[in-house]
Amino acid sequence: MAITLSDPALPKVKIRISTDKCKTPMACPTPCFRLCPQGVFIVAPNPIKVAKKWTPIDNKNPGDYMVIAPMIPKCIGCMICVENCPSGAIKIKFKPPKPESEGETGT
Repeated sequence: MAITLSDPALPKVKIRISTDKCKTPMACPTPCFRLCPQGVFIVAPNPIKVAKKWTPIDNKNPGDYMVIAPMIPKCIGCMICVENCPSGAIKIKFKPPKPESEGETGT
């Protein structure tokens, strides 16, 4: 049986990353994007900074980059990211899967 990323039998996951707390992800001593065993996180240029063409992007200026979680459905709930985030910027919430109704059968 294959499990897809949209499988209703899997818990729903919400990940929030505070850009107010995580200001310099490239200089983080314990980066979530390297620790996550599922590769849920990536670092991307901050779109607000990119829009201001006059401001060069570099990894030393706060706010130039931000951590995002484009692969949330891959999250397995290990909480490595939350436990190791030195700024406490990552919050994860799980919503349990809907129970199967009586009489339903999976195919």
